[in-house]
Amino acid sequence: MKRILVLSIGLAGALASAEPALTNDALTLDQAIALAERLHPELAEGEALLRAAQGRADQAGRLPNPRIIARTESVPTSGGATREAEYLAGFSQSFQFGGRLSKARSAERLAGETRLQELEMRRRDIRKRVHAAFATALYQEKAFLTLSNISRTFEQSATVIKARVDAGDALPEDLARIELELIRSKIERDRGSSMRQTALTQLAAAIGDPKTLITRLDGNLDVTFEIPTLESTAADLAEHPAALRAEADNKARAARLELAKAQRIPEVTFEALYRRLEGERRNTFDVGVSIPLPLFDRNVGNVREARAESAAAEARYRATQNELRSRAEESHLRLTAALGRRRALRDDVLPRARTVLETAELRYSAGDIRVSELLGVRRAWASLELDYLESLRDVAQAWADVQSLMAPSQ
Repeated sequence: MKRILVLSIGLAGALASAEPALTNDALTLDQAIALAERLHPELAEGEALLRAAQGRADQAGRLPNPRIIARTESVPTSGGATREAEYLAGFSQSFQFGGRLSKARSAERLAGETRLQELEMRRRDIRKRVHAAFATALYQEKAFLTLSNISRTFEQSATVIKARVDAGDALPEDLARIELELIRSKIERDRGSSMRQTALTQLAAAIGDPKTLITRLDGNLDVTFEIPTLESTAADLAEHPAALRAEADNKARAARLELAKAQRIPEVTFEALYRRLEGERRNTFDVGVSIPLPLFDRNVGNVREARAESAAAEARYRATQNELRSRAEESHLRLTAALGRRRALRDDVLPRARTVLETAELRYSAGDIRVSELLGVRRAWASLELDYLESLRDVAQAWADVQSLMAPSQ
C-alpha cells in the first residue's frame, strides 16, 4: 500500500526522451539527467566494457582453427635430395570434449550479464548523484534569493531609520544597529552567491562534464509524488541491478567452475596427411591422433581456484542482499525524518514565527519596542526561512536515494 504525500520539493521527474542542447536557458532536472546519460564518462566506460564482454562471449565456444601442414622429410644429406625426399601435406584439427565449448560460452555469456548489470548500477548511481546535486544547487539558488531579499529589507530599513534619525524621531544607536545588520546581511548574501556558484559547478561535475555552463535552474518547490512503503521497496530490491549483478556473477563463477572441471579432459588432435615418396614414386596417406597425457597438469589448481571464486561469489550475493535491505531501511528513516522536519517547520514553526514578526513590526511602528528587539525577531525569521529551504533539500536528497532503489516502472 502506498501513501500519497504532498511535498514541498519539485526535484523528481522522469527522464527526458530527447537530449537537451547546451544553452543558457534554465536547466531542469530532467534535462540534467538526460545530459548525464549522454556525457558522463562512467557510462561510456561501462558501455565499452559491456561491448568487450559481448565480444568475449561471441568468441568463446568456437572451435580452434585447423592447421595446414606442409613439410619435407627424409631428405638425404648428400646427392639426390629432391629425388629421395618425402613430401607431406595435410591438416590437423583439435577437438575438445566434456562440453568444454558450451561451458566456455555459458561462462562468458554470464560474465556479459554481469557487465550489463554493472552498467545499470552506474546509471542509477549517476541519476541519484545528479538528483542530489540538483537539489543542493536549487537549494543554494533559493537560499541566495532569500538572503538577497533579507539584505534589501535591511537596506530599506536603514533608509527609513536614517530619515527618522535626521528628523529626531530615532536614536543614532538604532541607525548603527540597523547598519550593522545590513553589513552582516551583505556578507551572508555574498557567501550565498559563492555557495550557489559552487553548487552549480558540482552539478556540472555530477552530470559528467565540469565544463558544462549552468547559469540558472528551473525547479518547482511544490509537487506531488508517491512515496512507497518500506515493504514495497524491499520487494523491488530483487530486481535492483546490484542484486542482479551479484546473481549473474554467482552464476558466472559456477559456470567457470564447470569449465575448469571440463578442461581436465584432454583435447584430441586429428591429423590427415598426404605423403609423397619421391624415391619410390608412390603416393601414400597418413592418419593420426594425438592425445596429451595428464601426468603433470591435471588442472587441479584451476579447479580449486574456480571453486573458491564460486564460494566467494555466493557470499557476495548474500552480502549484496543484506546491504540493499539495510540501505532501504536507512533511506526510509532518513526520508521520514526529513519529512517530519519539513512538516514541523511549514505547519507549526513558520506560521507562529510569521505572527511574531508581524506583531513585532506593528509594535515597532507604534513605538512600543526598540529597533534592537525588532532586529532580533527579523534575524530569527530569516534563519527559519533558510532552515525550511534546507529541509526541502534534505527531502529531495533522501527521496533521490529511495527512488534509486525502486523499480524503474515506478
